[in-house]
Amino acid sequence: GFWGFLDLWRIEPAPAFGASDVAFLSSVAASIAAALRTSQSLTFAAPPQATRDGLGPMVLVLDNDLRVESQTEATAEWLEVLLPAAVGVQPIPAAAYNVAAQLLAVEHGVDDNPPSARVHLVDGLWVTLRAARLGVNSIAVTIEATTPADRLELFCRCFGLSARETELLGYLATGGDTGAVAEQMYVSPHTVQDHLKSIFAKTSAHNRRSLLSRALGTR
Repeated sequence: GFWGFLDLWRIEPAPAFGASDVAFLSSVAASIAAALRTSQSLTFAAPPQATRDGLGPMVLVLDNDLRVESQTEATAEWLEVLLPAAVGVQPIPAAAYNVAAQLLAVEHGVDDNPPSARVHLVDGLWVTLRAARLGVNSIAVTIEATTPADRLELFCRCFGLSARETELLGYLATGGDTGAVAEQMYVSPHTVQDHLKSIFAKTSAHNRRSLLSRALGTR
């Protein structure tokens, strides 16, 4: 998965980055990515504490210079609670600017990755942000709670679950018991239990209920 990015700048008269700089960054990239992934796994320690039941859609409108032009009422109310900011400062998550900038990058042929991101906002709550063109001079950024399916995928990646462990957790999420999961995976119930023990060890979960509650964001 993609766990973060790094912007490095040098100002003259410092020399331009060279092959040795690239080699050094390449040598530490895996360690940094692993640390970032591990830190993200901590956000799944418990199901989300915050919910946005009853609120309308969260939409930000930015101009092409990434300045906020407007936002829905629900956006302002929700972000003020989740991202308290100083007086007079709008509580806008950095990811909103990032996905809008990614849309501009796609439009200019700089990068072809989709303008979307999943980020941890607060208290175990993960949100998905997407940017789309809204007229010539405006960009709409939507913010919504990450779906249980996407959250489950992210959970498996954060804890470094194997392909088979991820498959097993997916079957458990649909309500399958040990026998049903064993049939779906074409393995014995004993093998299912072995995979489950490994998942418990990696995620520090003590039972299936708490495991699925954390992974899916449910109570």
